[in-house]
Amino acid sequence: MFEILTIWTLALTAVIVLVVASYLIAIAYYLFRTGGNKRSHLAKLVGGLKAVRDNAAPLDRHLAKLAQGLMGLRSELRAVDASLGDAAEILGQ
Repeated sequence: MFEILTIWTLALTAVIVLVVASYLIAIAYYLFRTGGNKRSHLAKLVGGLKAVRDNAAPLDRHLAKLAQGLMGLRSELRAVDASLGDAAEILGQ
């Protein structure tokens, strides 16, 4: 009985080791294949980040103009709020 359990344990251990090893080999293969030429990937990434930086640069001016417009709108909306408050007081009486 002891010999059968030993054989089954060794066989099961061998199967588990082979399955895990095959998965690790497959993962390593696909990672290596995906890596390819790392310099070209990094160069493309750097180029893309520079393009994003250059395209986002004009946003500062546009956001500043938008903030100025919203500040003007804020004072107008406060005036409307005050007028509506006065109208609510008059209508509430």
